[in-house]
Amino acid sequence: MTPFHVAGIGFLFVGFTLAVYQGLQQFELVSAVSWITWTHIHFVTIGAFTQLLFGTLPQLTARKLERPGPSTPALGVIFFGLNGALLLAWYGRAYGEPLLFDIGLGTIWSLTVWLFAVVFVMVLRSEGRRARDATVGFYLLSPFVYLIGLTFAFGLYSHGWDVPGSWYGLREAHVHANAWGFLGLAAIGTLYDLFPRFVGAELYSARLKRYSFPLFALGIVPLVVGPVLGMGKTVTAVGLVLYAAGYVLYIYTLVRTYRAGTPNGTALSVLVAQVWILGPASFAPFILFGVPLGVPEPWIETGALHFFFLGWALPIALAGSLLVARSLEWAPETERRNGSDGPVGGLVPATHLPSVVGPWSVLAWNLAVLAIGIGFFYQDQSWSALLHSSGFAIILVLWGRYLLKIVEQRWAIRERTSPA
Repeated sequence: MTPFHVAGIGFLFVGFTLAVYQGLQQFELVSAVSWITWTHIHFVTIGAFTQLLFGTLPQLTARKLERPGPSTPALGVIFFGLNGALLLAWYGRAYGEPLLFDIGLGTIWSLTVWLFAVVFVMVLRSEGRRARDATVGFYLLSPFVYLIGLTFAFGLYSHGWDVPGSWYGLREAHVHANAWGFLGLAAIGTLYDLFPRFVGAELYSARLKRYSFPLFALGIVPLVVGPVLGMGKTVTAVGLVLYAAGYVLYIYTLVRTYRAGTPNGTALSVLVAQVWILGPASFAPFILFGVPLGVPEPWIETGALHFFFLGWALPIALAGSLLVARSLEWAPETERRNGSDGPVGGLVPATHLPSVVGPWSVLAWNLAVLAIGIGFFYQDQSWSALLHSSGFAIILVLWGRYLLKIVEQRWAIRERTSPA
């Protein structure tokens, strides 16, 4: 485990704590904190997901291209820089210090340039079919789009940018770039390669994987640019259609792969989570074309974002963290280095996958996500509080279970690998 993975898991604990506080705040059991919602979202996204990607993308790319990854000292500098910048940006945003926010955000932007450059240089120095693999394309595109999303963040808080799409269009572009672009593309590229090992099968179709990448690449650009230009009915809509088309190919490939392999709880939770990345897209046509739903647009956006983060991103991050925590057990005897007595870390175990959740837990999680989203849509109704409380209670129980299992697995590994 790199320091990024440790910090990512740590931020998942922080996110869990903040989620509990938010729940207590809803029932007025604790004092209200104005910045708690922004902090919760960004500590889980930039804190957990970005940490995991900074630690994993160079490893995955190096493994894919059979190239050496970044040196340990370089990773250390990037790690401390990223976390220091995150704290600066958080403090500046929470306590009204725009300069500190700018310094922190600018540092994260610069470190993302490093991440893109690391992947790009590996590709340049590679030869043959490996460099043309669609997964490598996802790994290149992901941090590039993140740079655009981070740039838009400057105009959301510390600077008032006058764009045709207004502040709301800028925020929408920021969310699209970071969520569907950075997180989504990196996860899709990774799962194309690693999900088959979850179920002990081959990827159903390398051709569909190859066809989906240009659809994602062509779709994410108008999805990001359209809201800034205030051209939702044309540019954004085109991007949504292209991105969704690529996603249909991706989902179909994963489902057929799952059916060809050996089912397990971890694989099922990851597979079902894929549905929620397009959760916001189901409401987009109504908003883009002004079809009234009887629900204020800000409420729809809030509910849709919870579909995305709680339904899609969080289960993937928790499952990935659980697998990373067991990484030292994964490599079979044939993969041990030079006859070493110690196990060599892998990325996904071929057998004995840790499973925190079963089918009923997966069903409970996803019904809870649905309840939370609907609760946001109808938050003026008296029964919305019941949906919120019951949905968050289920999510928090399963979230906590995952975190305890992660710690348990890691301590078990330490005990088995520590010298007597």
